[in-house]
Amino acid sequence: MCSKDFLQEMQRKFNEAFESQIPELFDIVFDVDGQKLYADKLRLTLASTTFESMLSDRWTSKNDIISIKDYLFNDFKELLSFIYSGKCNLNDSNIMAMLDMAEFYQIKHLKELCDAYLSRADIKLTNIFDFMEISNKYLMKQIKKPIQDFINQQFTGFVKSYEFLNANKTIIEEFVSYDLISLNEIFQAVYEWAEVQAVKIQKESNDETFYMNDAIKTQLAEVFPYILFKKMELRFFNTLAISKAFLFTSDQLNDIFNSYVKCEFLI
Repeated sequence: MCSKDFLQEMQRKFNEAFESQIPELFDIVFDVDGQKLYADKLRLTLASTTFESMLSDRWTSKNDIISIKDYLFNDFKELLSFIYSGKCNLNDSNIMAMLDMAEFYQIKHLKELCDAYLSRADIKLTNIFDFMEISNKYLMKQIKKPIQDFINQQFTGFVKSYEFLNANKTIIEEFVSYDLISLNEIFQAVYEWAEVQAVKIQKESNDETFYMNDAIKTQLAEVFPYILFKKMELRFFNTLAISKAFLFTSDQLNDIFNSYVKCEFLI
């Protein structure tokens, strides 16, 4: 048999103990911005593999004060409070710090809360690239849907924007991984992005033998595996294979065209 009331009471007491910050109740001391925070090793190591490593005998002695330099006091206290209570006060001011700590300290459930919070944000053309970078850096899941929805609704404005055409390669890889409305338009957008990158390289290059097609192909090399050529409209790919033949090897073209033949045979 199990007493849920007892478990809830103990959880409440653990949380109250942490909020009290009575030094005698704890065996770990953190120094954050010159202020002390007390916690207990057992709870921290069970919640986080990073804390488990940090608090191991190999790295710390029993009476060591552990200095936290990368995060603010209130943010780090909020992290510890989550470990004790399962609750976190997320807001626009602390969300990025909380997400970064959730990632660094490997606290999955806090990261999921941060993902859910960000997924409710008001996505606009002025901030969508920031959200895409966040999604890519932290491998977010929930935030992907509102990003995809926005791009589908504002596709032309998005791919023609200065920010897209000058985005770094991780943003483009993130872009082609989304479930968007038109594979044909996705490729055209990515190709235009590659052209812009190639032109910038050409302007910075003193190479008299600079070859634009090679530069474009190089820019697309890491993105190509994410583009679903086999699912494009056959008419579009036929045109693409002729006008942009330099992008493909003969084996790649044969493989893609064979997939169309197989599909027609199955139909």
